[in-house]
Amino acid sequence: MTPEFRPPRRLNVFAFDPSTARSFANCNARTVKITLPYELDPPDLGKPFYGPKGKYVEVVDFDPASGAFYAPVNLNDDAVMFNDGLPPSPENPQFHQQMVYAVSMNTIAAFEEALGRVVQWAPTEKKIERKGKDPEWTYDFTRRLRIYPHALREANAYYHPAKKALLFGYFTAGPDSTSAPSGTTVFTCLSHDIIVHETVHAILDGLHPTFAEDANPDMRALHEAFADIIALFQLFSFPSVLEEQIAKTRGDLSRQNLLGELAQEFGQAVGRGCSLRDFLGSVNEHGVWEAQEPDPTKLRDATGPHDRGAVLVAAVFRAFLTIYKTRVGDLFRIASNGSGVLRDGAIDPDLKRRLASEAAQCARRVMRICIRAMDYTPPVNVSFGDYLRAIITADRDLFPEDAQGYRAAFIEAFASWGILPEGIASISEPALCWPTLDIAEADRQALRGISEDMSWLDKIHSNLGLMLSQPRKMLSHFASPMSIDGEDRRARYQEEVKRAQVEAQQVGILIHDRLTRFNDASTTMTVKEKVPARALQLDVNLLEVDDSRDREIVYHASSHYQRLLWLLMNSASSPRFAELTGLTFSPDAPATVRRSRTTLLPSLHVSAVRIARRQGQRGQPEREYVIEVIQTRRGYFDPDRQAHEDARPIDPKDSDRASDFKFRAGTTFLVDARSFKIRRLIRSTYAVDDPDGLTACRAYVDGTDAQAANAFYSGRSSRAAAFADLHHPPHIKDGFR
Repeated sequence: MTPEFRPPRRLNVFAFDPSTARSFANCNARTVKITLPYELDPPDLGKPFYGPKGKYVEVVDFDPASGAFYAPVNLNDDAVMFNDGLPPSPENPQFHQQMVYAVSMNTIAAFEEALGRVVQWAPTEKKIERKGKDPEWTYDFTRRLRIYPHALREANAYYHPAKKALLFGYFTAGPDSTSAPSGTTVFTCLSHDIIVHETVHAILDGLHPTFAEDANPDMRALHEAFADIIALFQLFSFPSVLEEQIAKTRGDLSRQNLLGELAQEFGQAVGRGCSLRDFLGSVNEHGVWEAQEPDPTKLRDATGPHDRGAVLVAAVFRAFLTIYKTRVGDLFRIASNGSGVLRDGAIDPDLKRRLASEAAQCARRVMRICIRAMDYTPPVNVSFGDYLRAIITADRDLFPEDAQGYRAAFIEAFASWGILPEGIASISEPALCWPTLDIAEADRQALRGISEDMSWLDKIHSNLGLMLSQPRKMLSHFASPMSIDGEDRRARYQEEVKRAQVEAQQVGILIHDRLTRFNDASTTMTVKEKVPARALQLDVNLLEVDDSRDREIVYHASSHYQRLLWLLMNSASSPRFAELTGLTFSPDAPATVRRSRTTLLPSLHVSAVRIARRQGQRGQPEREYVIEVIQTRRGYFDPDRQAHEDARPIDPKDSDRASDFKFRAGTTFLVDARSFKIRRLIRSTYAVDDPDGLTACRAYVDGTDAQAANAFYSGRSSRAAAFADLHHPPHIKDGFR
């Protein structure tokens, strides 16, 4: 039995907020069609059906305020599919379900194309009760993100990390509304921008869970800005919308237009008189729109996450405008007989299409650069300057020849807005790139005044290659007696080995199940009856064995490699490697640095082992592994208390002691998928035992705590509250956040 082929589905959505679409001036850009793969599960007649449900998301249209479920839309219905889904309608809850499904899936597709792998949601935390022992918390695969189109009866929408859900609100437009008539209902689930924004929060939380922490002024501002950047450039993927705005601005996208605005209806409905975000400019006190000029001092004075995030978005958009103007300069010269100034009147239709094509291509490239850069950041404590370095390095690695000046445009735009990394001697492309392993080792030796060959790295690369290519063989090495002192600690180590063996078997079972799912004969027996458990522990590269891009297999394979790398790094730690990578394995590290109960040395959290498949400059496939390692330290506001805790006798149980804040540091390794050699080291600014890093984190967290009006700070609240506060307006005039 083979799976039935289904053509891609097309679904109608609003391109802009409904109030913008109602405007006669924007009637041609009212709606668009999104093309998506046919991946929705058909309704199971034996189970309740709540809404569209596929491999990535599940729409559940429950309204807690009224305690009712809205009738679900069946997007697999022949009549619905024939008409490209339901027609756009602000009044129809079933269209609301279609809207959130289509836009979220379109956003997921953009990320998968840029990252070269499937999107994973943040894992679900599970509590395991153990007889006679304390309960244990573990993490498991999150199959779907839930989307609630009518979850809140308030002017808000946010991602809930604990529920792995997007919650959209609706509210009544007030007397100050300049979009929807006063007294009518505004639905955030009908805003294309807001849906993309919240979906990006969920994707980024799965990619970098620690980015939700408030450890420095830029961390959560980056979360907000990145979500806005993707929402902004997603609009450029719609040809009809793009051509409409090109015609209105006569090809000059630096003029006021809808493509540079986000959440128009929402911002106007809560009394702002304009869109929620406008990255091109703003209306002055005389009611005249003015273009926004770069201000290198604005970031220095910006304190809140939205103010700081707006600076980053403005820098990225400025880079886009620079690239776009450069690429279309010849078209303007041709159309104007060399003057570059178009004659009065409507823009030529052929020129409009060509300009729209160039704008779309620029926007796609800029968006992919911004997304790919998320694999090139430190795993924790990221600054805007780190993100600029990630952007430049990611693009240079994939496209060494930058004939069209994309990277130069980013550097100039970020510098014009005052976004520069600290400690960089010169602002140039080579200086901004994260160091290769050779450069990092040369710098280490120069700093110490020594000269050594790099042969000591050969063993590290050999072990890394063995772990990735032959995990079962590497696991058998770990199963042998290790040089770990103490019976109790050896038992803990062996317990980790057993868990790795169970994970390996689980991956094998999943792969076997996927390979045999369409074989009727094979389904008559259980997997354990068909194949011995040991045979299911495959000795192949588990990150590359899955051609079907099955997310569950990818998740468990990645988790297995995370545990294998933890075992490897705890059994073969090297002082030189630690010094090179910015990690610490020193037994003399302060007692507040979290310790491993297995080795008593500073512990390591391997937060990610994933693969990226990308197309290079000439279409050649490029593959690399992205590995992230994090270390944690307890921090205290009182320096005397900090000194006392640092000097305590080493006890791994102290990791559970209360502290005022957590200071984290870490390193991202980029590993070549062919040679298994580390290509680049991307280290956080400070190591976990660096007193300067601890002091900087303390000063920021303590200062943020003092700002009672800053709802963004949640150092003592849950991550869920952090995202809710991030988008909850402290004053109604400030609108959706």
